[in-house]
Amino acid sequence: MEWAGVHFSGRVTRGQGRGRTLGFPTANLLPQGDEPLPQGVFAAEVQYPKSRVLPAVAHIGPRPTFAEAALVVELHLLDFAGDLYGQTLQVVLVKKLRDQRAFACPDELVAQIRRDIHQARVLFASSAKGGKCGAKYGG
Repeated sequence: MEWAGVHFSGRVTRGQGRGRTLGFPTANLLPQGDEPLPQGVFAAEVQYPKSRVLPAVAHIGPRPTFAEAALVVELHLLDFAGDLYGQTLQVVLVKKLRDQRAFACPDELVAQIRRDIHQARVLFASSAKGGKCGAKYGG
């Protein structure tokens, strides 16, 4: 499935808290609609009511490192602190960072998440200079 320009919305629900335990709190999203979502790790832009567009790293798919096959949508909003439970978020996938893969241990996953976040920050910093970040929502 082609992912360019994919956008979707969903309500934030409670997860297992694993992202927070690993040092990267996530908003677990229950997507609305029946459209299949592309799988992988993406740089994304996220907006919820009455907010500016926030940069994020989105993980869509199973959690192979933890032998969990269920499809999940997890968003780590960069430099955000707050309670999003029950909020409806709008998400636009900006760039695919990598495919899914299993890691030998949680420490390897944490190191990769750090690299994903760094890659997303570099992308958003260069996009902001060009004025494209937030264009989807007029932000």
